[in-house]
Amino acid sequence: MKFGHVMIFVTDKEKARWFYSEVLGMETVLEEENKLVFDLGGSKLTAFKCEKTTEIGDYSNEARTVLVFEVESIERSFKEMQEKGIQFLHEEPTPGKYAAFVDPFGNVHEIAESTN
Repeated sequence: MKFGHVMIFVTDKEKARWFYSEVLGMETVLEEENKLVFDLGGSKLTAFKCEKTTEIGDYSNEARTVLVFEVESIERSFKEMQEKGIQFLHEEPTPGKYAAFVDPFGNVHEIAESTN
């Protein structure tokens, strides 16, 4: 068995295109009736159309999948993403150099400062 791709569920394909392409800067590599596929730099992220959004809840204490995007500077990326209107679950990056944010559908992701 080998890893294939990551799939998230979205209720609005056009809003998903806007968020993942325009806001987060991912390239759309495939579009079909019920899905969009974005390039993750070696892997793919599939946004599949569903009917309902999810509750954000207590994300770090509930079973769920969280995508973590590495950034060079957590402070700079946090500020830039806030300026784009991205909703963060933290008022500022944590001392562990990460910050959680949500997409328009309730999917939780994080940015984390690269350790390289």
